[in-house]
Amino acid sequence: MSQNDPYQPPYSGQYIPPPPDSYQGGTGGSDIPPQSPYHYSPAPTRSTGNVLGWLGSAALAVWAVVKYGLVFLVKIPAFATLFTALVSVGAYALVYGPWFAVALVLMIFVHEMGHVVEIRRQGMMATAPIFIPFLGAAIFQRQHPTSAVNQAKIGIAGPIAGTIGATVAFMFYTATQNPVFLLAALIGFGLNLLNLLPVWQLDGAWVLAPVSPWFQVAGLALIAVLAVVFHFVSVLLVIVAILGIQSARAAFRNARNPYYTSVPANARLALFASWLGLVLYLGVMTLQTESLFIALAR
Repeated sequence: MSQNDPYQPPYSGQYIPPPPDSYQGGTGGSDIPPQSPYHYSPAPTRSTGNVLGWLGSAALAVWAVVKYGLVFLVKIPAFATLFTALVSVGAYALVYGPWFAVALVLMIFVHEMGHVVEIRRQGMMATAPIFIPFLGAAIFQRQHPTSAVNQAKIGIAGPIAGTIGATVAFMFYTATQNPVFLLAALIGFGLNLLNLLPVWQLDGAWVLAPVSPWFQVAGLALIAVLAVVFHFVSVLLVIVAILGIQSARAAFRNARNPYYTSVPANARLALFASWLGLVLYLGVMTLQTESLFIALAR
């Protein structure tokens, strides 16, 4: 998910500075002071001084692990993705169970990698997904496309990848009858369907931003229908709706901006058709997998 509002033209990318070099502990590059017991091997005694020295050495060892672990985390993106994914799996597992946690994180990863692949295909740099428990995941990029069409392509690449991932999981279920694959498919279809809501920074807003600002209003109305009629309410969805009001106002303010008006009519039609096709397919598959899952649970 990109960090900019889809209705505020990203004329320049956001620069994310690299992490500072790891502290080298003075001229020698060591974190262990000269007086540390690690520099010699004294015979063990029962004195208080040696006990304090042992505790100090243990504290230094813990600090070294934490410090270099953090450096490893920020300087090696793949490790950051793996680490945050494991943290998210653990957090979700505490609430929903381990299989749900693994399936959810996997489907989020596939979805976000769709964005990453398209960003890099367009010649820009992007990090691998960084997971945020109970909020999803985020990717960070130093550049942003200057074309609304290219931005829309990045927006729809995530749902396309996620739809493919969910479909593969559903095919595995039909072949093996393993309910874990059905759970993964249900999560994938539902997750990507919700992401296509044209509200705030959800993917649907990026895809339909060049088409018409009225889709923002339709997205807010749909959230209201989900809450009032279907009683589908969550804290995250409420936050998205509240932030989406400001985004909808920005959509109409920028409707005449050349960033959007320069998009050809055939490109607008193609974006809308792609979005609608995904919504219809995901809607049908969500209902189908949900009915199978309910029947399986009985």
